[in-house]
Amino acid sequence: MFHIKSLELVHWDYWQRIKNIPLDAKIITIAGQNGSGKTTLLDALRTLFGLECSMGRSYKHYARHSGQQTAWIRAVVDNSAVGPQISNRPFRMSGLYEDEVTLFCKIEKNGGDWKRQYLMRSGKTEIEEIQEANDWLGVESYRKRLSHAGLSNAMGKVLALEQGETDKLCEYAPRQLLDLVFQVFGDKEVLDAYDDAKRHQRDTETELQRFETELEGAKTNLEGLRLRVANYHQYESLNKEKRDLQEEILPTLQYHEALEKAGTTSQALRASKRFLKTQDHALSDRRQHLAQQAQQVSDAKQAEAALEAEESSLREKLGQINSKLKPQESLLEQKARLQKLAAEADADVANIADDLEKKEAELSRQKLERDALTQRIAGEMETIAALQGKSALPDPENVRQMRRALTDANIPHCMLPEIVEVTDPKWQAAVEGVLRGYTSVILLDKATDAAAAYRIGEKQRYSHFIVPDRISAPVVKDQSLLSVVNFTGQAPGWLIEQLQRIDTVGSIELGMKLPKNQEWITPDAYHFERRGGRSLFVEVSRYRFGNAGRTQRLEALLKSLPRLQSQEDVLTMQISKLAGDISAYKARLAGVDAAKELSARHAEFEEASRNTQPLKQQRMEVGGRLGEIAPLLKAATEQRSVAHLKWEQAKAAIADAEAQLRTSEKRHADERKDQFETLRAMRDTWHTLPHNWKRSSHRKELVAEHENVHQIELRIRSLTNNLARDDWETDSTVVDQYTRLNALLQGRQAETDERRYQNNRAIEATVNARAAYMDRLRFTIKSYSKNIKQLGELAGIEVHTDPVKLENDDIQLAQAGLHVRFKFDGKGPIGMNDGEASGGQQVMKSLILLIGLLKSDDGSGGFVFIDEPFAHLDIRNIQLVGEFLKNTDAQYLMTTPLTHNTDVYDPSELTLITSKKKKDTEWAQPIFVLQRKTEKNKASKAS
Repeated sequence: MFHIKSLELVHWDYWQRIKNIPLDAKIITIAGQNGSGKTTLLDALRTLFGLECSMGRSYKHYARHSGQQTAWIRAVVDNSAVGPQISNRPFRMSGLYEDEVTLFCKIEKNGGDWKRQYLMRSGKTEIEEIQEANDWLGVESYRKRLSHAGLSNAMGKVLALEQGETDKLCEYAPRQLLDLVFQVFGDKEVLDAYDDAKRHQRDTETELQRFETELEGAKTNLEGLRLRVANYHQYESLNKEKRDLQEEILPTLQYHEALEKAGTTSQALRASKRFLKTQDHALSDRRQHLAQQAQQVSDAKQAEAALEAEESSLREKLGQINSKLKPQESLLEQKARLQKLAAEADADVANIADDLEKKEAELSRQKLERDALTQRIAGEMETIAALQGKSALPDPENVRQMRRALTDANIPHCMLPEIVEVTDPKWQAAVEGVLRGYTSVILLDKATDAAAAYRIGEKQRYSHFIVPDRISAPVVKDQSLLSVVNFTGQAPGWLIEQLQRIDTVGSIELGMKLPKNQEWITPDAYHFERRGGRSLFVEVSRYRFGNAGRTQRLEALLKSLPRLQSQEDVLTMQISKLAGDISAYKARLAGVDAAKELSARHAEFEEASRNTQPLKQQRMEVGGRLGEIAPLLKAATEQRSVAHLKWEQAKAAIADAEAQLRTSEKRHADERKDQFETLRAMRDTWHTLPHNWKRSSHRKELVAEHENVHQIELRIRSLTNNLARDDWETDSTVVDQYTRLNALLQGRQAETDERRYQNNRAIEATVNARAAYMDRLRFTIKSYSKNIKQLGELAGIEVHTDPVKLENDDIQLAQAGLHVRFKFDGKGPIGMNDGEASGGQQVMKSLILLIGLLKSDDGSGGFVFIDEPFAHLDIRNIQLVGEFLKNTDAQYLMTTPLTHNTDVYDPSELTLITSKKKKDTEWAQPIFVLQRKTEKNKASKAS
């Protein structure tokens, strides 16, 4: 690629004419104040090379400022041969073979708008020498010639980077960077060949698809004609079948089923009558048994009341004795304690404080344990009272709050346990296990309250189901779990289905013999379902469903309550002992003189001894009787509770049986009335029936063939629906059409095979072109990786490129990307734009990526425009960037504002200084040039 040697501007922005601005140096710095024309000078070069100006400006913007009709930009560029071949010059494709080439850009005002033209001449040519030229070039033609000279469109994009965007290459995605590298290094003919091959393949594939589509359409039409022929015959057959069914078979079977139904109904009515009589007799026996159970409940209550009255009297008497005995025993306990302290007066008391601390810690622990046990006993007693009918059964706090909210909103409801009864005690544990998770399910009496109930549930965050839809549970006599459950009210349909889905088995062995998709459960609540088997066992003291469950729960709680109370008494005695020991230790530590106190209170203690003996005797007698009454009272309470529950169960069962009996009697009467009307109608019409209807053998033959009336009606309905369609074929000419289309299809098949062969040849060509493209792409990546690695070595930076995955697939090629990583100062690698690099490192990365694009195989580089590369950099980073620029082969034109940091000028061989236009002058001042020389720096002025 060429580099720039000099520049001339005429009527560009506010410069009148600046000739021979020297640019024949490796690093050129354009310095000046903000707004002095540094970017304006770079935009002149961008315009000369057919590029876009920076910061949204255009060449029209600069040409307009001069107030003239024409503006000129002229530059002399190097056209020396690259490499050993003299003819290998940048502008050889334009027919220019001298060592220098002059480039011209003329900007003219034409009809109120500005346009630009370009010209190339060999050697150094002045503006005045080409005034009469007639071979001006347009922008596109000029760009193509510059592209042949090494300034490609991709290079133009890089040169058009605006001020402050020198790190834009770091922000490229891996795919963008790979595309840019290939555009700069790649062989355009290879890419064009690949694109042409893909385009040709797409064209042949499209044509093949069109032929295949037409062929498929013809096949579809042929198949359609074949179906129309078959459709015609099917239509006639269905019509005949429908007439036979409607006119002969259906009426015959209707009459036959009416006769069969009448006979079956008569037998069922006779059996129903006998069953109703049996149920009525059974109800009478159950009412008598209910009266006996009521008497048993009354007797149990009287016995319980008598024992409770006696117990209350004894406890009152015992309280009076204890109130008298307590102060006397307290004095005796003080005497014993003082005697013990007096006897231990000479003992070692050094460790008393440690013993006291241990006793107090043990006392606190046992008090907490007793409080927890007391709270549990209170809860069990509350539950027992509720089960005995003395109060409501306690619910969890969230259930109480939810029910209270529903009641306040006038929403009638009930809980699931309230409507469940287990008819077989053997399966109580199984039912409890299956329904345990549904104890807090709320059932709404009215489905219309669902929305309001859901809103309350959402507000209360109620985590259990609220069910508005309920149905009456069927009575089943099979092996399902539903057969042992009686719902006293309507229940959720899903719950009924779940219970009906589970079979009851006597053991696991029996359950394993059932099909693998059948659920089952044992009496001990071991449940098997599709996910496997598990135990649903529930403690008897936690039963919630049915009167039988509540009875068993009461019995379990009454059995466990004495054990809990005994544990509480043991803890109380231990706590009392610990409290006494702690008092003794505290007394010894306080320095109590036990011997003196015993002597002083001798008379008091003697009097207490005399009064204690008779009181203890009385307490033993009363306590003994209380001990006898406790088990009697417990047994009486249990007997009364059991009797009451059995009476309630019997009463509820009788009420259900009476309601069912009344419903059955009403249904029986209605059915008898309907049967009577049916039989009378059949007798009245017998003499009008066809002969075949009266023949039993003929009717049975029809039943064997068609099963029943319902099946015939379904078939007639299906035939009617089919025949009602408008797609039936009635034209017999479709056969001829089918024959002609079949012959045409044979010829179309041969043409499609030929197109398929051509498409396969196009696919093969595309594969070959893709392989050539991948080879060139691999070479391009290798060349660019080598360039940036060498540039990194010049800057003391390790540069690595990740291997690019290239596969023989268009999608993989479209997704391939070039990942570049940098290692600064021996630290870990960082990516192109991962936020790990400093400002100076960003500039270094961008410059390496940029100059790597300009670097050719022979080591020569092009030129680069960089606006303020040292902006926001510290001194150290400015020095690093400067050293890097010196060590590379490209030509740099950089801008920098005037600054006290002279390090920004250090790498420059040539410095151009611009000045702001003064208000009272028409044109801006010339550009000053500072040329670095070997002996001294000498300032010159560009005219």
